[in-house]
Amino acid sequence: MKRTMLYLSLLAVSCSVSAAKYPVLTESSPEKAGFNVERLNQMDRWISQQVDVGYPGVNLLIIKDNQIVYRKAWGAAKKYDGSVLMEQPLKATTGTLYDLASNTKMYATNFALQKLMSEGKLHPDDRIAKYIPGFADSPNDTIKGKNTLRISDLLHHSGGFPADPQYPNKAVAGALYSQDKGQTLEMIKRTPLEYQPGSKHIYSDVEVMLPTY
Repeated sequence: MKRTMLYLSLLAVSCSVSAAKYPVLTESSPEKAGFNVERLNQMDRWISQQVDVGYPGVNLLIIKDNQIVYRKAWGAAKKYDGSVLMEQPLKATTGTLYDLASNTKMYATNFALQKLMSEGKLHPDDRIAKYIPGFADSPNDTIKGKNTLRISDLLHHSGGFPADPQYPNKAVAGALYSQDKGQTLEMIKRTPLEYQPGSKHIYSDVEVMLPTY
């Protein structure tokens, strides 16, 4: 089942690979786009069966030639409150936003960086301080090097930042606590480096958060 669900996810991507550089999506129908409607109905029934036997929920969007030809949601967007099954699960809709966790780094941040680099608006060797004013070491920082950090250092996870400061968690972040995007950038700028940039590779959430600014 996992393999099939992965296929469905890839289908939504593969149908749009020929899209224009700046596509404007319009609505169409499966028939006009050349899809076999009966096969789509079979897929619909199959997904419904998986949800009936316990699969939490599915959202599917099919785009071909910049046209949305199919979109539907099945099941629940949220079935559990912590570890407790909800009496009334939150129903999935075509507008449901999901927490994709670190998948967002690949699907959003990396693709955005590739696009900007292909357009000549960014270069891997550009320093972070070029784009983020005030990005520098603090006088009391034991380890220095923020002023030399490059985009490539962040992409290699060798920038010196801690793995996960958990800015939204006050109990962990302490003085660096923030649940506001703009404020979080200020907290990142204040976060001291844990090792000399370029000296090692440590997977860091911070080093993927920075390019989003």
